[in-house]
Amino acid sequence: MTRSETYSCLIERDDDGRVTALSVAAQDLDGSERHVRVNGYRAIHVAAGFQEVLRSARLRGRDLTSADPIRIDPQLGAHVELVLRAVKPLKRIDRISTVSEAVAGMSREEAAYWHAQINRRNGLRALRLLLGEGPKR
Repeated sequence: MTRSETYSCLIERDDDGRVTALSVAAQDLDGSERHVRVNGYRAIHVAAGFQEVLRSARLRGRDLTSADPIRIDPQLGAHVELVLRAVKPLKRIDRISTVSEAVAGMSREEAAYWHAQINRRNGLRALRLLLGEGPKR
């Protein structure tokens, strides 16, 4: 059996069923953990792209509306983590929507490449510039 990173994601909703927060937790091969959480207005504008990536893995609708964390494979986990990390520092709604939709629309290979780049200096900034964000946040 080969070891790989483990990912889980959580879609938090209010009593009316509206998305209030999105989060991804990852555990690396060495045991260290990463957490990315987007809430408030960012979560509302990222939810469609986030769920689009999860649906591409043929997850059931029940999984997407459950209050329990969803365990996902490493390739899919890297893609949803990239969606959240790319929009986390952004403030403008139009940029949040543009970047999240572009990242969600990436192929698995492209998302894996950019996921590897986000830990490098200016990796996220380069991604956002490529996706048309411009130099300002």
